[in-house]
Amino acid sequence: MPTKDRLEQIVSLVNEHGFLSVGELSVLCQVSEMTIRRDLGALDKQSLVKRTYGGAASLVSAPNRGPDTAKPIPTGRPGGSPLDRVDVLIASSVNPKYDDRLLESIGKRSIPIIAESLAIQDEETVVAVDSYQAGRDMGRWAGQYALQHWGGRVSALDLTYSLSNTQARSRGFVAGLREVAPEAEVALSINAHSRYETAYQLTRDALAVHKGINIIFAINDTTAWGAINACRDMRLDPQSLIVMPFGLEGDRLKNALMEGEYCQAGLAMFPEIVGPVCVEAAIAAYNRQPLPHQLVTPYVIVTAETLPKIYARQGSTWKLRWEDARAQLSIPMSIDVQHPRPAGELPPRMGFIIPFIEHEWYRNLIACMEDYASQLKIDFEVIDSEQNLKDELDVRRRSIVRRAAEMVSPGDVILMDGGPIMNYLAEELTEKKDITVITNAMSVFNILKRNPDITLISTGGAFRHSSQMLVGPTAENALRELRGDKLFMTVMGISLNFGLSHTNISEVTMKQAMIRAAREVILLADHSYFGQESTVQVAPLTVVHRLITDDGLPASIRLDLNKLGLQIILAND
Repeated sequence: MPTKDRLEQIVSLVNEHGFLSVGELSVLCQVSEMTIRRDLGALDKQSLVKRTYGGAASLVSAPNRGPDTAKPIPTGRPGGSPLDRVDVLIASSVNPKYDDRLLESIGKRSIPIIAESLAIQDEETVVAVDSYQAGRDMGRWAGQYALQHWGGRVSALDLTYSLSNTQARSRGFVAGLREVAPEAEVALSINAHSRYETAYQLTRDALAVHKGINIIFAINDTTAWGAINACRDMRLDPQSLIVMPFGLEGDRLKNALMEGEYCQAGLAMFPEIVGPVCVEAAIAAYNRQPLPHQLVTPYVIVTAETLPKIYARQGSTWKLRWEDARAQLSIPMSIDVQHPRPAGELPPRMGFIIPFIEHEWYRNLIACMEDYASQLKIDFEVIDSEQNLKDELDVRRRSIVRRAAEMVSPGDVILMDGGPIMNYLAEELTEKKDITVITNAMSVFNILKRNPDITLISTGGAFRHSSQMLVGPTAENALRELRGDKLFMTVMGISLNFGLSHTNISEVTMKQAMIRAAREVILLADHSYFGQESTVQVAPLTVVHRLITDDGLPASIRLDLNKLGLQIILAND
């Protein structure tokens, strides 16, 4: 779909619904979330929609949208960044590599910090479940299920994530599983990057290779939902496999549990409790009251039989039974808004810095925090750290591709694989003349086909829908008979020990075929890809002739890469 038509479609959809998330627009428009974020930025500048946290709101008056319409981020005090406007901060870790930068201004002002889920730095306390013990209890439940249904035979797929708390969930699950079923094996433990699309594809790939997998452990609802849909699309027998979500964060997985298909049990973490506890901890920190190192929040493993004892079903939604929760669960702080408070005790403004705003956990956590804070008449501001980081990386990546485009001259034959950076490069090349582009990326092909002065060659091959790439033996054989002057390539991970790595084996073999077909290999990568190791090695770093990156890559790493013979080119903004 042409960009102009897509932008008009987005405006129409947002006006119709009042608010749509980035994820919802991505599905409706059949483009990546990165493309949607870029489109929303352009539409916001044209005052056609209002860019909000996690999506866009309509600027057209629509009184019948109902109570579920999401609110834009409060503007708060004029001027400055959102971090400059708050008096106390609740923060979920974005990425340990970025936490220092994001919280630097907070540290300068000595604003108290409450960490949610995972320690960050200098926090007053961490509000979190005991991840290892909760995972261990889930593993024991799974082991008992395996004994009852499969004679104790277990082959598990662990869809984990790189943060220490999610790793603890995975370790605990495996430990508990083997306590009950000692012969249980973990067929594969893999980082699903806490993304639905990645979890979906990794599950399909894992089940295709490891036929015996019968238990899938997912560290949150997003990865669990990806796994469940992968199982459905593969038409696997629900009697032969279960998916166990750590979270039960919203209605979607609770409903899946009640349907009794692939989800037979899950661990409930209660955003309805965690949200108010975070607010109360923030109030205590604002008043410099002592807090323990961790406020341990409750969890319960629930099934279709026990879920209604904790949550009341109202149509397709679920509401926590507060009286039962208070009686059964250990809540680490009093969360009673009716409790009298001394005058001046409450902070004027509270902020919540958050990653993965599309996740149900964070959507519900935000709603619970906002509701609780509003009852106390505390202004509440949501800071989408993921979007802030993506915006920054977007600027850096566009700078990288501009520098790469300068290397393309008339008469050049270039190879391009796929990915967001390659889409940006394709956009930069649309005005070039007398060049030939060989690609296996449909998105790159569709961008460049606008220019009749560019000769386009598609590798052909099997279409991989999740990445919009052409892969397989047909595509690889085509590259054996083609030769390019320059290969512009991206990967998911770059490290000194493991070299270049990527997530999917079929895309890896295509990248390897492109390397063999190129006279010069030029790697395009911003600093966020370094120090990462993905699933499958593509090649050692020594195959790269030139690296175009940004100045966020530390000088020490640049020196190490230079020692390997790579020419480092820093793109200027």
